[in-house]
Amino acid sequence: MKKKTWFVQVLLLGALVCQTDGAQAAMPFSTETEPPSQEQEVDEEEHVLYIDGQIQTYAGQPIFHEGILYVTAQAAVKALNNKAEIEEDLPYTERSSPYEYLEQNNDIEKINNREVVRVNDLQSFGIKAEWLDNPGRLHLETADLLTVDNLQIGDSMDEVNSHFDVHWNTGYGQPADYIGFYGGMHEFTYTDRYGKKRSGDVPELQLEIKDDELTYIIISSSSYETAKGVTVGDSLFDVRRAHGSEYVEEKADGKTVYIYHVNGGSLWFIADDDRNVERIGLWAFQLEGYER
Repeated sequence: MKKKTWFVQVLLLGALVCQTDGAQAAMPFSTETEPPSQEQEVDEEEHVLYIDGQIQTYAGQPIFHEGILYVTAQAAVKALNNKAEIEEDLPYTERSSPYEYLEQNNDIEKINNREVVRVNDLQSFGIKAEWLDNPGRLHLETADLLTVDNLQIGDSMDEVNSHFDVHWNTGYGQPADYIGFYGGMHEFTYTDRYGKKRSGDVPELQLEIKDDELTYIIISSSSYETAKGVTVGDSLFDVRRAHGSEYVEEKADGKTVYIYHVNGGSLWFIADDDRNVERIGLWAFQLEGYER
């Protein structure tokens, strides 16, 4: 089985208890910008910009100029618009556009006749920024994309326990140290490798701990939503509208899976035949070739 397919099935099934035989299936961001080092002062064409995990092809690359990191005004407006979609009462929403606000506040500068905005000016609006090397790339995030409720990928086991009364089991020979379950059970149906329809129960939340770090969260309840407002029961159209058009689509066990790669991990949206989301996975993992 190919590695990618295995990971799809891992998040698809989780710790699902099959009703046919009762067997349990074995399942399976910094806020400060660091500019490139002197060795990284290369042509801007070698730099990549991501906004909420989506590569920015037309907005232009980040620019490192005289020790300051910039993005184009177009990219800045895109990030600010994204922020306004999930947060109210931002100062620039009272203007006709974020561009007008930036212009009136003298935040727009020019480098080589190109209008640019300093990244640290964007950070003042709560946009997170992180520069990564090899290859040089800048992540702008308008929300904590690998967070749901009070849980964030990378949390310690104690941090998880401080928010949820999780029932923990050891990994049963899996790479995980602990697999955790929280909340009531929800029915989940799927098609096995022989084309037979099967059903089972999955927990409201399923969690994995490795080396005292939360490495995945699988959601099966509409009580929780992603940082961009998507929840179980929403359509894949809703997912695209909220999270963007750049994703990996997979088919597994009769399900459609949209995989979004973001800084530090990925989000998985698992949908039924009607293209409605049944489960959502947040994972500290990226498919090979799709790293951010």
